[in-house]
Amino acid sequence: MQDIDLDLLRCFTTVAEVQNFTEAGARLGRSQSAISVRIRKLEEALGQSLLSRNSRDVQLTEAGRRLMPKAQQMLQASERLMADMRAPVVSGALRIGVVEYLAPHRMPELLQAMERHLPGAELSFRVGLSSGLMQALKDGQIDLALALHDPEADGSLPVGQDPMVWIEGEEAVAQTPEDPLSLCLMQGPCIYRTAAEAALGPARGRARDVLTAGSVAYVRSAVASGLGVTVLGASSLGPGVRINRALMRAYPLPTLALGLHGRDPRRDQVAVVLREVLAQQLPGAR
Repeated sequence: MQDIDLDLLRCFTTVAEVQNFTEAGARLGRSQSAISVRIRKLEEALGQSLLSRNSRDVQLTEAGRRLMPKAQQMLQASERLMADMRAPVVSGALRIGVVEYLAPHRMPELLQAMERHLPGAELSFRVGLSSGLMQALKDGQIDLALALHDPEADGSLPVGQDPMVWIEGEEAVAQTPEDPLSLCLMQGPCIYRTAAEAALGPARGRARDVLTAGSVAYVRSAVASGLGVTVLGASSLGPGVRINRALMRAYPLPTLALGLHGRDPRRDQVAVVLREVLAQQLPGAR
């Protein structure tokens, strides 16, 4: 009996999610050609075409739509098995804050993955901005907070990174550095707004703010609709948006360091789990 390679399924589900071979490769740390080879091997093993490709995007075939939920279930089962065997034992009620700019369109999946990796804990989550989570931690309303890493703070452990990227709607006409950019940005103070303005430098004067919002998810939705471009973390990539490579070259951006904050005695154990969750769920944002 022929077994199926979970890595093939992971490549397939990632391509299906982002609808682009190049972006899937970026998330998985592989080249576009390597992803194409893995998809072809999976199609050969199953004897069916799973993806329909054209010059603009990638769509699931009928066989691909049937496979997608099964592939996700198998990957989650594998994840649970590894968590049960390898993860440190964390028990009791545990309140975790998670910064809302991290994969806003995939937050439920991310929280579910954390639950699978910490099966012995009674988890509850608070999603919010970094400043709000830090205040909640100080006030004792949460036990730990996944937010920006602060190397100067004793209670912050690095758990991953999220490179900043210029993104635009995948159906939009690509903006170039020579264009007067239409910007969709978070209201200040905001790390993404600050990074975008610093990267643009003198070109900021030629840019026009077409949207200012208080939610990363709202900014992402506006960009996906074609309203303008923005700066967000690579964890925000997925259906509806793509990286603008020309802007990335013209206006380079920094990488955000993510940290687990707090003095709960279980912090170090949870940090180990979070590093694995982020690597598996958001491989482009390590």
